[in-house]
Amino acid sequence: MKRIMPFFAAAALLTGAACDTYTSTTDPATYATGYGFPGDNNSVGTGNTGSMGVAEANNNATLDNPATGTNSDSVNANQNLDHLFAMRAASGGMFEVAAGKLASTQGQNAEVKQFGQRMVTDHTKANTELQAIASAKGITLPTALMPEHQQHLDMLSKLTELEFDKAYMQHMVEAHEMDIKQFDQEAKNGKDPEIKAFAAKNLPILQEHRKMAQPIYEQVGRARQQAVSR
Repeated sequence: MKRIMPFFAAAALLTGAACDTYTSTTDPATYATGYGFPGDNNSVGTGNTGSMGVAEANNNATLDNPATGTNSDSVNANQNLDHLFAMRAASGGMFEVAAGKLASTQGQNAEVKQFGQRMVTDHTKANTELQAIASAKGITLPTALMPEHQQHLDMLSKLTELEFDKAYMQHMVEAHEMDIKQFDQEAKNGKDPEIKAFAAKNLPILQEHRKMAQPIYEQVGRARQQAVSR
């Protein structure tokens, strides 16, 4: 598989349509390309260290019952990590729907348009399922995109028709790679049975999306290169 330049390289296109130059100033190290769940080095660029604090509380809490090795702090920490997963998955899912709608209208390549519509269909279904789980548990999911997802959507919406297809598909490849990693982590290690089951159920769908995205990304990348070189 060819190495893919980070998605934030697309920011360089906003200052020069024919320039593929990438600089560190266009790719804040604190921003992630996907959901940015706890455990990633690519934590979201919002200054929110809540997930790290939860993990620290889990690791360092004093045991309430030394005989069993359990404590209320660690139980709460595990639950909070599951809830954080759900909240970030909700924001990521909303982004996938919004970006998919953008691709279905702004995309130039027919396969990009079809892929975008597939994202709308699949992630709308997953979002509805996750909302039902959260409501039953009293978890309030975000109703607006988290900052990193909003930033990505804003970036895509500003790209020209020539730039959009490649940038969108590159993001789909990168984001789904991260999503797969994090859904797999939740499916294996989650403590909340319903949220864990949600992750396990949707993991194969994300893997299918990733498999679909790669050849489309390569196709539109070649097409854009040819158009720029003319």
